[in-house]
Amino acid sequence: MSSRDGWLGRLSLSFESTPHGTQLARSAHEGPLRIQRVLYPEGSACPHIYLLHPPGGVVGGDRLETRVNLATGAQVLLTTPAAQKLYRSAGAASEIDSVLSLSAGASLDWLPSETLAFPDARARTSTRVELAPDAGFIGWEITCYGMPARAEKFDRGRVASRFELYREGRPLLIEAIELGQGSELLDEAYALRGEPVVATLYAVPPSGSIPSSLVDDTRSALGEPASGLCSVSSLDELLVVRVLGPHVEGVRALLIRAWQLLRPALLARPAVLPRVWAT
Repeated sequence: MSSRDGWLGRLSLSFESTPHGTQLARSAHEGPLRIQRVLYPEGSACPHIYLLHPPGGVVGGDRLETRVNLATGAQVLLTTPAAQKLYRSAGAASEIDSVLSLSAGASLDWLPSETLAFPDARARTSTRVELAPDAGFIGWEITCYGMPARAEKFDRGRVASRFELYREGRPLLIEAIELGQGSELLDEAYALRGEPVVATLYAVPPSGSIPSSLVDDTRSALGEPASGLCSVSSLDELLVVRVLGPHVEGVRALLIRAWQLLRPALLARPAVLPRVWAT
């Protein structure tokens, strides 16, 4: 559906655990947002789902809404085949909104490709994760502000991003950042330090707190990046990895390295890379 203000894309997915593994029980879409592929590189227990936005980017007034529900015991990995682009807008802001709901014993890997914010982009993005008891989650967000390859800084426009994690309605983490023209956050030492790429990985075990040994192991796995900065911290039952860097590729590689360690440790599944990442 389209309007004077832009395109509306909606996608609603529901997964169930069956004797034959996790299955897609319901898929409904409206506008330019849908599933590209369902693959089973890990067998039927945990399908890999590729979410597709055919236009590849949003402009002023576009809205994308994704709703994902995992029933008891379902296990799913969700990723995207390409970056999401926030194009220039002369007026209205675009909106990208995702709500991920996990029932008891479910687990989700939410691993979308990076978001590229062009200069003069105007957008609001939000992700809300709702976890039932004994549900596990690993997810990340990667955002590049400006076009480093073309030496274009994000010195015009405005992007507001929000990420929320809840367990049984209790907030584990609520983060928000808004960057715009003249924002001191772009360069200050307490924020982005002048780096165009910022990424965060969030990991929540099905139950219990994060062991200190896992924090140490994650720091060791990441090592000292050749460029940029990274940190690993524990907030009781939540582990957070943060990375700043000059290029998406290097930042993404660090998050993949962290995920390869954390997935078997927290979700009890080997870290099988989605095939689309190799293309």
